[in-house]
Amino acid sequence: SELRSVPCEDDVELGPLSEEVLTDLAPLAENRSIALNCAGDALVIGSDTLLYRLVFNLAENAIRYSRTDSSVTVSICDNDSHVLLRVEDQGPGIPKQYRESIFQPFFRLDKSRSRAYGGAGLGLALVWEIAALHGGTVEVEASSENGTTMLVSLPKRSALIFSVLKTSMMHPYTIDVDTIRCGPRGDPTFRWRPQGCPRFLTCPARAAASRDRRMT
Repeated sequence: SELRSVPCEDDVELGPLSEEVLTDLAPLAENRSIALNCAGDALVIGSDTLLYRLVFNLAENAIRYSRTDSSVTVSICDNDSHVLLRVEDQGPGIPKQYRESIFQPFFRLDKSRSRAYGGAGLGLALVWEIAALHGGTVEVEASSENGTTMLVSLPKRSALIFSVLKTSMMHPYTIDVDTIRCGPRGDPTFRWRPQGCPRFLTCPARAAASRDRRMT
């Protein structure tokens, strides 16, 4: 996938990012009399651009499928190893047999509604790919006739370092675990070595560059 060429080294605050997404989606929500809510915050390492798209796609999907005069809520929390982002809607729910299929490219649960909105069935597939690129997962946590909760689980700093290096499909790595430490600003720093390379390289787990979140 071309997404694998995108650097995932930004410090991303998911609370402000999610609030920005909801601000951008406010006109769509207002047209359907849907209230937008955001709660919580957590810091992850990743691509600011791609994580914006992940939250945008989930929230846009929730707004489109929620009932009128209802609400959509984005909430963020964390535990010892992962950051958890939930998007809750008040739509008709997703049948159990389709809760994994919805992440497949071009799959559309409600084809008539997707055509009305111009959907191609790629939004949730892209969410799945972005989550996987960050060493995380996305799933339907709960769904009923009262609504659906989508759960994104992303590893925190140290967990992400190991996950990305060990599972990369682009280059196999050998990791010198003993050299993982905190830099002068508290940022994790690690040594990595491409397979067959005689020396280790040192790399910080963040990048100072910032990029526009919006993707065309």
